[in-house]
Amino acid sequence: MNVFLQQILARVRRSPTMVLSLSVLLLLGIANYFLWQRHSEIAEHHERAHDEGEAVLLALTGHGRIQAQLATVQEALAFINKNLIVENDLAGNLDYFYQMEKTTRVRLADLSQLGAQPMEADSPFKIIPFSLRLTGQYYQLISFLHELQTGPRLLRIKNYSFNRADPATNTLALELTVEVLSHP
Repeated sequence: MNVFLQQILARVRRSPTMVLSLSVLLLLGIANYFLWQRHSEIAEHHERAHDEGEAVLLALTGHGRIQAQLATVQEALAFINKNLIVENDLAGNLDYFYQMEKTTRVRLADLSQLGAQPMEADSPFKIIPFSLRLTGQYYQLISFLHELQTGPRLLRIKNYSFNRADPATNTLALELTVEVLSHP
């Protein structure tokens, strides 16, 4: 082995420029390896930042649309909250139906607010049932139903039945059970 080292030292003495060049090349290769790894980390970080920037840009371009949708939802919630009934306000609740009686010219023979059902745990509203018995001409009863459906109160017709009230006057009777949304 001593002979091998002596031969290498002899070659180094004959061409020190080549040895120096090889040494510099070896050092630069090692440095390049570490720089290449650092470059790939930075490239990944840049790609993530670019993707986040694209997402923010999309959010900003949709901001006007989202604000418009939010305003619409807030308006709808305000409308719903404004038109909920209060369970304890019996006179106000019944007056709502009496006002429809006047505009549609039906005869409201029986109107009563029934006992409220217990609230469901996940429901934000209470349901108040009403029982109605109406008499009138067919178009008057249909007009009353239309007023119920298109009026400001949020309600659901649970049951109904049509009967002939008086064949001589050609009047019909309509019995309804209506569920109206209320504040909890």
